[in-house]
Amino acid sequence: MKSKYNSVVKVKKQQLDKAESNLNQAKQRQLDSEKMLELSRKECESLSILPQSGSVSELRSNLAMRQIGRETLARAKEKVELSKKEMVHYQFLYKKAHLDYEKMKVLETEEIKQKQKELAKIEEKFLDEIAISRFFKKDKNE
Repeated sequence: MKSKYNSVVKVKKQQLDKAESNLNQAKQRQLDSEKMLELSRKECESLSILPQSGSVSELRSNLAMRQIGRETLARAKEKVELSKKEMVHYQFLYKKAHLDYEKMKVLETEEIKQKQKELAKIEEKFLDEIAISRFFKKDKNE
């Protein structure tokens, strides 16, 4: 049965699907960021061992590599934090879209129930009229 909320429900469903898609993409980005953080952490740990012997230039290059590793680790941590904030944002949008969709579904259901009640009353009146007309017709035939 059609209701005036059908088109609104379709739009809200599309918004919900889009919000779900965005949330899933954000989850994937967060997982990727966490993997990058773990890789950066392992790389930084492997660079933290200083050589016991060698030239000053090797030591300087090793220290420069450690510094680059720390910077990479810091960027990876920052990216993880940003992805967590992004996840919270998309979760909020998803919950909002889900709530809007459910509201419209409830309104649509209520309208359909209302129409069904109206149709039932109309049908009941029609059946009463038929019964009354048959009753009086029966009296005339006797």
